[in-house]
Amino acid sequence: MVQRVCLVSGGTGGHLMPAMVLARAMQASGHEPVMVTEGREVERELLRRQLPDVRGVELPAASRSRLALPLWVLRATAAARRILRDQRVDCVVSTGGRPSVPVALAAKSLGMPVYLLEQNAVTGRANRLLAPLAKRIYHGLPSAAAASPRALVTGTPLRPGIGCVDREAARAELGFVAADRVVLVTGGSQGAQALNRIVPVALAAAGRSLAAAGEAPGSAGAMLRAVHLAGLERDGEVRTSYAVSGSAVLADVRTVATDMDRLFAAADLVVCRGGGSTVAELCAVGRPAVIVPYPHHKDRQQLRNAEVLARAGAAWIVEESQLTAEGLAELLHSLFAEPERLRRMGEAARGLLPADAAGAILRDMGLAVTAGVGGGSAAAGMGGRQ
Repeated sequence: MVQRVCLVSGGTGGHLMPAMVLARAMQASGHEPVMVTEGREVERELLRRQLPDVRGVELPAASRSRLALPLWVLRATAAARRILRDQRVDCVVSTGGRPSVPVALAAKSLGMPVYLLEQNAVTGRANRLLAPLAKRIYHGLPSAAAASPRALVTGTPLRPGIGCVDREAARAELGFVAADRVVLVTGGSQGAQALNRIVPVALAAAGRSLAAAGEAPGSAGAMLRAVHLAGLERDGEVRTSYAVSGSAVLADVRTVATDMDRLFAAADLVVCRGGGSTVAELCAVGRPAVIVPYPHHKDRQQLRNAEVLARAGAAWIVEESQLTAEGLAELLHSLFAEPERLRRMGEAARGLLPADAAGAILRDMGLAVTAGVGGGSAAAGMGGRQ
């Protein structure tokens, strides 16, 4: 039986990307996904580019005032009830964010089952509120909440190709030689100012110290390279930082990337924030990381995510309050001076989470799954994170 499933998501790319991957997996299994968002321009653009054949519906815009939030929830819930009835939806899957609350409330009022996907090791506010309403809660990372009888650790549905690209092939396509040391720097879908400011200086210093110690790559033309994703409208200042740091590191600075599968595959080390999807990607590709968690979440969710890797010996955690160019340069030097250590860290990351998260979720929901449906092939045709 064909099911029409409403996927609701809002906020960052970490919420929206898993929802889009699930939508593709549902299509591949013969079902009809409907995407509900707040209608922000970044969400519209992502859906236009990556899911042009999936029906998208927007909730009424929310006020910026906290005082007006309860009124918005009432209005949005009424609108969500109309959407779910008009679209003849059978069930709702929420990947978090503000719009998930009125949609889940509307679904429950109409007698529809509600499923939640929590990408982080600490359950977010919306999912904490909605947990009593959920038939099942899918966890992207191990957590105390995953011990609940209604919880299932599935991993996070990932963009296509992650963990499926050969390292040598990726390096050849990107123009890197085998002996290059390659660092991928990413602050998530919005970039990270702390990484943009400090990492270029630290990488340049690490490159100089490696060369001085005779530990620089030995083959002709080999380099210390960085692919740095700076975020929209932030690439200019980052490019300047690398330029003034000298020739010790060769940097490819971008705003965002559509080839994250190749970038992860080519990297020896990743310097990043600790979002749930990023941590899941590190596990899927088996790459070591230096993680600088976003410090301003009250529940420190990115720190808790990073600790999943750190406990396994797969990552170093550096708090933003302790992040300095000198300290990071010293850490990078020590890691690059021990290639075997980096290899062991990557192996520790690989396999920490279940494979085929999308397939696991669809099977648990009782939706028919065709051969090959999963975090990669099920989403074939989607680009990387924008």
